[in-house]
Amino acid sequence: MTDESTNPDQQPTGEEQAVDAVWIRSAALAGILFLMVMYTMYLAATLIIPIELGFLLSLVLSPLVRGMVRLRIPQVLSALVVMLSTVGLLAAALYAFAAPAAEWMDTAPTELRKLEYKLAWVKEPIQKIQDAQQQVEDLANGGPEPGANRATPKGSSFSLVDTFLGLTPDLLFGLAVVLILLFFVLASGDAFLSKMVQVTPRLHDKKRVVATARDIQRHISIYLGTITLINLTVGLVVAAAMYLLDMPNPLLWGAMVGILNFIPYLGVAASIVIVGFVSMLTFDSVNQMLLPPLVIFLVNVVEGQFLTPMIAGRQLSLSPIAVFLSLVVLGWIWGIVGMLMAVPIIATIKLVCEQIGPLENVATFLGRH
Repeated sequence: MTDESTNPDQQPTGEEQAVDAVWIRSAALAGILFLMVMYTMYLAATLIIPIELGFLLSLVLSPLVRGMVRLRIPQVLSALVVMLSTVGLLAAALYAFAAPAAEWMDTAPTELRKLEYKLAWVKEPIQKIQDAQQQVEDLANGGPEPGANRATPKGSSFSLVDTFLGLTPDLLFGLAVVLILLFFVLASGDAFLSKMVQVTPRLHDKKRVVATARDIQRHISIYLGTITLINLTVGLVVAAAMYLLDMPNPLLWGAMVGILNFIPYLGVAASIVIVGFVSMLTFDSVNQMLLPPLVIFLVNVVEGQFLTPMIAGRQLSLSPIAVFLSLVVLGWIWGIVGMLMAVPIIATIKLVCEQIGPLENVATFLGRH
């Protein structure tokens, strides 16, 4: 007699089929929820981005406020001083880099024409291919139409001023939301956490809420603070190197590299490409053209392989695949702002999922190991 329990062709029982159906239904609902969240984030970007940015800044600045409170400075005054100091520093930095950026943008059309001349040896074979393709299309269509003009029609002119003025209402709204929310979060201290604890029914869940909030605040604040200092150092080193290499506006390129370095993987590539183009516009010698992007590559290798692991360690322990996918998804939804906030957001999701039993598999997927 054959044992049914060892028969490989045994059909699943009714209970097993019910469990499978529940899993399929749960996966389908999770997929629908994910798509709804993505489209909500995309459509409500003007509202969600300032709120998210305000909370992230509060995680970075809250240790400073707590330090001032320990010195017996009132919470509200501490929050106001920290927020105004941060805004002042950002405004000073923006003012310092505004003039070099404006100067470079004014000379960009002329410099791009120089680059086109330098790249004529690349453009010529491409133009021949395009002419041959056009000839084939003309023959297939019975020849070119009389009086046809092959010149590329000129599109509407792009005005940076008009674009900025068109974005001003959204920018002002976002800036106001960030500043007001940042002040309220810093001034309230742990009031929001206390309310979450009060509405949680069981003692075990109250402890979990506190532990999760503390973990998120500690890990994200340490990560953002450490990475900010590291990227500031990278920007200063790159600016000094660009100055020694006679690159124009070295502080501007140092600031650009430091900011783009917040975006894992893609930021380094963008910095190398942009500085490489500027180098081609500036120098005539091939060796001089290659030195600036090579310096940025070497600085980022030292930072990524030695400096960041030594100082920051593996604070968040995120999977490179999860980080890359978060960059792609949030970059598609929110643009470069989404890329800058991708790592803190995915790290927050991982830390929350670690504290919730049914979501531990999500945390495992997002983790490095």
